[in-house]
Amino acid sequence: MALEGRVILRGGRLMDPAGGRNEEACIVCEGGRIAEITKEMPTVSYSDNVVDIRGCFVTPGLIDHHCHIYPLAETIGLPGEPVMFSGGVTTVVDAGSCGTAHYLRHRSYREQSMLDYKAYINVSAMGLTEPEDLRPERLDEGALKELFEVCGEEWMGLKIRVSRSIVKDLGFEPLRKTIRIAEKLGVPVMVHPTDPPGSMDELLSLLRPGDVCTHMYMNLGSTILDEEGRVRRSAWEARKRGVLFEAADAQAHFGFSTAIPAIEQGFLPDFIATDGTRKSMLKRPTTFNLAMQMAKYESLGIPFQEVLRLCTAAPAAHMGLKEGQGTISIGGKADLAVFRRHEKEVIFGDRPVLDPEQRTHTGHVVYEPVLTVKSGMVVYRNILL
Repeated sequence: MALEGRVILRGGRLMDPAGGRNEEACIVCEGGRIAEITKEMPTVSYSDNVVDIRGCFVTPGLIDHHCHIYPLAETIGLPGEPVMFSGGVTTVVDAGSCGTAHYLRHRSYREQSMLDYKAYINVSAMGLTEPEDLRPERLDEGALKELFEVCGEEWMGLKIRVSRSIVKDLGFEPLRKTIRIAEKLGVPVMVHPTDPPGSMDELLSLLRPGDVCTHMYMNLGSTILDEEGRVRRSAWEARKRGVLFEAADAQAHFGFSTAIPAIEQGFLPDFIATDGTRKSMLKRPTTFNLAMQMAKYESLGIPFQEVLRLCTAAPAAHMGLKEGQGTISIGGKADLAVFRRHEKEVIFGDRPVLDPEQRTHTGHVVYEPVLTVKSGMVVYRNILL
């Protein structure tokens, strides 16, 4: 159903890496779509919601490719709409909160929420528990196949955590079994590798084109860096054959000791996400939200336009979104975010949960989310805007 009135954003700078836009323009949203992008202010009516965003810039709605939302994550899931909309995020991927035992019970949330999302399904039937049951004989290929047949369009693929504390003496056998199941289902696998039970070389050798190695800058156990601090040849080779690498930091899956050398050597993410949960949402000095992640990665040397692409167009393409999300184009879905850029000192931190000697990094820019439009509706607005 078309929304009454229009949302008109005027006076801001439009920044859209996918569309090649970096210009001042007025954006008119009508019926849930972007109806017009113009240099001139259109004639307005009483029912229009006109927002003056001078001094701000407008981007495609951000896409958080890795988070855990309630109720899919029953105990640690963050409240999706309030946290995401207030941070400029309009679409998310739940990264394996649910397994086959619970997904259908929570499926209706997807239809009830304005927040668009897809999900990775945890190969452990009970989902994200402490720890998951990853005995290969317990990974139920039949149940996964049945669930995929019912709601496969909602899936991104399979998710597995292969941390040493979870798999114990099983090593990489659960990952091998997961990949065999994924091959039969024709879907990718997202792998959580923090403190793996063997070498990162072996882990990466198992991954296929389209599989995702998340927490790429973690610094526990074997990492993407070798003993000399160089990005491993296996990581470069994995990327060359189509394995994707994601920066999703949460509180415990990121270290400057890995990120800074890897970025300096040109080993950048394919996506930037949060791994947000109730444990990390809106907390300093780690993840906070995706806007804070953008500022952090810019401070580490990635140009802002590229950071923005990794939070918009790149995940949109990977998710197969068809309605124009990830870019700003006439006729596309009106998912937009508006930010103010502040030049001020900001402290970013790593691994406070696992490392009492937390490392910090100082940045000098932060991005304040001030307005979010979802499907043509203003769903968040700073009272001062």
